[in-house]
Amino acid sequence: MLAVSLLSRFLGFATWMGMTSKSITTKALRLLTAAATRGAPRAKANLARMYAEGLGVKKDLSKGMRLYEEAANAGEFFAQIELARIYSRGLGIPANPVAAFKWYSAAAALGVEDCEELREAKLYAFSGKSR
Repeated sequence: MLAVSLLSRFLGFATWMGMTSKSITTKALRLLTAAATRGAPRAKANLARMYAEGLGVKKDLSKGMRLYEEAANAGEFFAQIELARIYSRGLGIPANPVAAFKWYSAAAALGVEDCEELREAKLYAFSGKSR
C-alpha cells in the first residue's frame, strides 16, 4: 500500500503542477486500477477522482461516485470528504444535504489528525444544516 500512497501523492503533485501528461496519467490509471481491484480504499478514492474530474480518462461521474462510495464505505477519509462535497454542492448531481451530512459526519467521526478537510466536516456535521 506504500506504493499506492506514493503514487497518490505524486499524482496529486503532478496535477497541481500541471504535469498531467498522457504517460503519467496512463501509468497512474494502470497502477491505481490494479490496487483498487485488490481492494485498496485510497487507490479507489484516487481512481474515483480521475473519473469524476476526467483526469487522463473520459469523465464519468457515475463511475467516480461508485468508486468514492466503495472507498468511503471502507473508511477512507478523503473519499468521504469528496462525496460530502459533491452532495452538499450538487456538483454534477442534484444537491443532497442528507447524504452530505452522512459523509461529513462519517469523516468527522474517524478521528484523523486535524486538517482543513476535518474542520470542514465538523463545521457541516455539527451545524445542523441537514437535520
